[in-house]
Amino acid sequence: MNKLYRVVFTGLFRTEKYFKDRISQLGVSHAAAEEILKKAPVILKEAESLDYIKKYAHAITEAGGNVNICSCNSADDMETGLRTIPGMSSFTQCPQCGYRQPKNELCVRCGHILISLVKG
Repeated sequence: MNKLYRVVFTGLFRTEKYFKDRISQLGVSHAAAEEILKKAPVILKEAESLDYIKKYAHAITEAGGNVNICSCNSADDMETGLRTIPGMSSFTQCPQCGYRQPKNELCVRCGHILISLVKG
């Protein structure tokens, strides 16, 4: 049974424009980049070669994307493993800049306060 690896895109640490411009240099259209951003977290690539997956993940990181590399023992495990990706309830959208990201106290893009620290 071959081990499979995947690159999971979880969001951005640079601006959308930077990401779209850099990823277009890798042959990804702006429309496809927009879909990736809308659907995050999303699996971008699956392969048996860890070296290939690391290079792919590095290219996405260089383009301003946050990624995780996950491994599974078979294609069946890959399907089951999809459940380990956080659901949409684990994410929030900044009301100031519109950036979608994992829930946090501050927006990673603009610094806007996302969670009220005052309990009433």
